[in-house]
Amino acid sequence: MFNRLAFRNTKRSIKDYFLYLITMIIICSLMFAFNSMIFSKDIMKLCSMAGIMAALIGIASVFIVVVVSWLINYMVRFMMEKKSKEFGIYLLMGMKKRQVSSLFIRENALIGVLAFFIGIVPGMFLQQVFTTIFYSIFGENYIIKIEFNIYSFLLTLVLYLGIYFFALLKNKKKLKKMTIRDMMDVAKENEEYSNKNEKLKVALFFITIIYFLIFDVILLTEKFTITSIWIFLGLLVLSIYLFYIGVSAIVVSYVKKDGESIYKKENLFLLRQFSSKIKTMEFTMATLTILFVFAILGGTTAMMFNDYLDKRLDYQLPFDIIIFSDNTNDDFNEYLNIIKENTKVKDKVIYNVYEDESKDINMFLRKELNYLKEDNDESNYSEFFDYDTYMKLSDYNKLRKMLGYEEASLSSKGFLIQCKDNTRAYLEKYFKNKNLNKGGLNLYLEGYYTDAFAQSGQNGADYIIVVPDDIGDSMKEYYSLVAVDIVGESPDGLHEKLSAVKEYFNNNGEFKCNITWGYGSDQIITCNDTVLVQSNQLEEIKFVLTAISFPLMYIGLVFLCVALTILSVQQVSDSSKYKYRYSVLSKLGLKEREIDKIILKQLLIYYLSPLIIAIGISSVLSIYISNKFVYYTSLNSSVLSYYGLSVFILLVVYIIYFVMTYVEFKRNIYGNN
Repeated sequence: MFNRLAFRNTKRSIKDYFLYLITMIIICSLMFAFNSMIFSKDIMKLCSMAGIMAALIGIASVFIVVVVSWLINYMVRFMMEKKSKEFGIYLLMGMKKRQVSSLFIRENALIGVLAFFIGIVPGMFLQQVFTTIFYSIFGENYIIKIEFNIYSFLLTLVLYLGIYFFALLKNKKKLKKMTIRDMMDVAKENEEYSNKNEKLKVALFFITIIYFLIFDVILLTEKFTITSIWIFLGLLVLSIYLFYIGVSAIVVSYVKKDGESIYKKENLFLLRQFSSKIKTMEFTMATLTILFVFAILGGTTAMMFNDYLDKRLDYQLPFDIIIFSDNTNDDFNEYLNIIKENTKVKDKVIYNVYEDESKDINMFLRKELNYLKEDNDESNYSEFFDYDTYMKLSDYNKLRKMLGYEEASLSSKGFLIQCKDNTRAYLEKYFKNKNLNKGGLNLYLEGYYTDAFAQSGQNGADYIIVVPDDIGDSMKEYYSLVAVDIVGESPDGLHEKLSAVKEYFNNNGEFKCNITWGYGSDQIITCNDTVLVQSNQLEEIKFVLTAISFPLMYIGLVFLCVALTILSVQQVSDSSKYKYRYSVLSKLGLKEREIDKIILKQLLIYYLSPLIIAIGISSVLSIYISNKFVYYTSLNSSVLSYYGLSVFILLVVYIIYFVMTYVEFKRNIYGNN
């Protein structure tokens, strides 16, 4: 009998909480798909650094487990409260508490098991989609195939059932402690609202608004340190919770005081509806807002890394192979022999970079670059070489020819600047109305080149000055390099073989050679090694960037679905209570079309409240992060593009959930009419 009753109640719960079931299926699908990538032989075959992907997905899973645990615990408690009267009737009919709690556990367990096994099927499909995307990033073809990994299945099963088990266990204990009267009074408890300290609560609204503005100013003006920013962020989270306490107090106070606009059209009905809901959901609404903020930030960051992958990565590594040496007479024979053994060489250029003991340009850049402004100790400026760096025009043109660029021309009294495009503005500022005095000649600036040129410690650090050959011959040889053009791509492991010829880095990562080596101003993604092998290191960087962006999208999607589920289920489950209220409106003469508009407005108010706050908070954070990313990576993109695309994706999912909620709400309102 209990099994039949549990099965009947489960069917009814699926009908009432259909959106919850859909979300759990989506979450289960995502969990299985990403867990499959941890154990995927295809991913391991593609890159030897697959362990990084596994580690980052594992870290993402921790966040997912915490948030999904909150969702399940929230929904189980919510369903228990909605069914409390039913459980009270069961007890009055003679059932024992143990039987009632077991019945409730069976109902929820059946929903969880149903969502799990349905979710595995689309999860297998998603895993193939993700793997195909992964392969396409590396320019490889992937044949889609049906694949079921038992380890992925078991890991997903353990995580999923573990979350469900603890949520059900916690609420089972709570249910056992409740008396019949407690069960009958649960709904009334949700409607209680404390009027204590109402003025203080109203004041909190304005205090939090002021803090939001202060936080924006602090962030945009960069008036913070690494330590203080965590304090400011902690206060931001606290302010979000206090904000909703303030909003609740203001809405309730306005309704009680009969504000002027309360009796215009349907405002009285809507405000009463909203005030009765917001005052009991302060904590939940604040938590949903934070989840939306995290979803937007996760999406924004993932978009940044993907954009860098598409537009900028090749800029960092233009040469097939380029090797640095602190020996100005180095013939690079050891390196070249290894290269010849493993590849077919098309061309090579051995050349020197020069200096003349001047360092004015480097000192200027050290002072100008924003991220160095807090540090006034010159001994800590290791981003640039000790001296300004120069290159002869003949060597410069040989390298340009190797890269397929047009030859550069230069008069006998001119010089050129080859630099990264994010450094050009600073150099233009330095050389405004200024020339170079070298070799007894006054040299005039004849142009800038910002082509990809390996300038992270190889051909200078961020820049190099190109001078006529006779001027270069009068300078001191600073260090040597060899650039090699090969047929096809380098074989795996070539970078490690070449790096083993001479170790420039000790175990602490410190650089040890005869000169102070500059690596440039890049801070987020750098290619500042003494040996750069394009295909080897491009593969590694692509994998790392993809391994970061995939889990970020994973976290963002799950957080978004969790937040939207709670928003939707709250409204749909309350529709039975609202049904009487809307029937009263119908009896008062409102047509169905007019009632539909009121339903739409009610849902919009409820849905837009956390969304607008989340967009407002995340906009400043996202734009600040995007701006720094564009600045330090020299991406030719608008800082608004990442945030805009992330919000667009959020809104698409948001609208889907909203439409489903609206349709389900109307069905419940008009169902038996």
